[in-house]
Amino acid sequence: MNVPVVSVENVSVRLGSSIVLEDVSFSIESPLFVTVVGPNGAGKTTLLKLLLGMVKPFKGSVKVLGLNPFTEHSRLRSLVGYVPQKDKVSYETPLKVGEVVLMGIVLRKGFPRVVSKDDVESARRALAYVGMEDHWESFFNELSGGQQRRVLIARALASDPLLLLLDEVFAGLDSESQEYLINVFKTLRMRGRTIVIVEHEVDPIMELTDRILVLNRFVCVYGDPDEVLSEDKLKPIYPCLRTVESEGRRVFILGDTHA
Repeated sequence: MNVPVVSVENVSVRLGSSIVLEDVSFSIESPLFVTVVGPNGAGKTTLLKLLLGMVKPFKGSVKVLGLNPFTEHSRLRSLVGYVPQKDKVSYETPLKVGEVVLMGIVLRKGFPRVVSKDDVESARRALAYVGMEDHWESFFNELSGGQQRRVLIARALASDPLLLLLDEVFAGLDSESQEYLINVFKTLRMRGRTIVIVEHEVDPIMELTDRILVLNRFVCVYGDPDEVLSEDKLKPIYPCLRTVESEGRRVFILGDTHA
C-alpha cells in the first residue's frame, strides 16, 4: 500500500488567542498539483507551515511523505522544497544568485556544511530549470521581482524535492516569468513530483491544477476543478465572486487579494 504524500486529519491550529485552522482534514494520495485558495486570513500560509512542521497543531495528526513533520523535521526537510511568500534573503547583503541557490542545498546538510562540486552542479541545473542559468554571477538584489522569484524556486528545487510547497509565487509576475514557471511545474508533475501552491486566483494555473482545496479556517470544499468551481459552492465563501467568459470558457474571479 502506497503512503499518501500528505495526510491531515482533524487538525486545529491556534496562533496566539485565535484559532486559524479548525478540524482540517484532507489527503493527497498520489503525486498531484494541488491549488489552495481561500479568502484573506483563511489560514492558507499557516497550512503550508503546518506541513513543514513550522507550526504545531493543538489537535489532530499530520503526515508528510509518511513522516511526522514535528518529530522528524530533519529527515523531512531534505524531501520538501519551500518558497515562502516573503523570503528571508537579505536584500542588503550582496549575495550572488549562485550563492542563493546553493543555500537550498547547504542548509540541508549536517555540519560541516561544505559545498561540493556536485552541489554546484545541482545548483546550476536548478537555475537552468527556471531559465536563469546565465545569472550565476549576478547579484540577487539587482534582479527584477520575477527573476528573484525564479531564483528562489531554483533554490527550492536544487535538492530535488519530492514535494514542493509554494506560497503565492505567481503574484505580480511578469508574463515571461509566469510562462517559465508553468513549464517548470508541468515538467515536475510529469516527473512524479507533488506541488501544493497557495494562490489568490485559480485561473493562471488552471491547466496545471489536479485538485483545488478551498480553505476558510476549515476545509470548505476539496476536489477536482470541475467539482469545486461552481457558483453554488464558491458564492458563500466569496460574496464578491464574478464569472466571465474568456476564450470560450468560464473563468471564476474569486477576488481574494492576500494569502
